[in-house]
Amino acid sequence: MSLGQEVFTDLDFADDVSIMAEMLEVLILALEIMNEESSARGLEINWNKTKIQASNISSSMVSHLC
Repeated sequence: MSLGQEVFTDLDFADDVSIMAEMLEVLILALEIMNEESSARGLEINWNKTKIQASNISSSMVSHLC
């Protein structure tokens, strides 16, 4: 996401994180890195509460994600 000339790849809130990526492969890599870094600090990601939201993609890509 961009705002002016600034490009954001994540938004962090108290205990929530929103990661943005243009490709599913990049998103998966970011989630893996976040999991490793979190684990190293004694934090655990609740994968049952983790959601993936897609926007600006074709319906054929949506069916591939499900």
